[in-house]
Amino acid sequence: MALKYCPDCGKLYVENAVGLCPACYAEQEQDELKVADYLREVKRASLEEIHQATGVRHKVILRMLRAGRIFAGAEVSYPCETCGEPITQGRLCAKCSRNFLEQLPPARKEAPEASQERSRMYTKDIFKRE
Repeated sequence: MALKYCPDCGKLYVENAVGLCPACYAEQEQDELKVADYLREVKRASLEEIHQATGVRHKVILRMLRAGRIFAGAEVSYPCETCGEPITQGRLCAKCSRNFLEQLPPARKEAPEASQERSRMYTKDIFKRE
């Protein structure tokens, strides 16, 4: 059992699967209930609108979105991590995703074919030598 510092409050706690101290985890559970109740009423909201209506910090709302803890009937828009354009899923907008994929080096198609030719093992030759 390892000791860690809570990323929210800085208190020392015994490491757990949640990654928060028990006090912050209980507070996060209450925040999730507030956000869920708000989204049941509104159905569609931005990150800022949720923050204004519930008082829940942006960081907590984003953590909930990334963990998949916001129910499926709601559509929440939040900023793209690169350009800030509003998105409803993932971490990057379509434009930034495309730019990211274009920057990756092209895959080499010759390597798999060459390795298939050399990967054979001829046991018949081994038995003939003996």
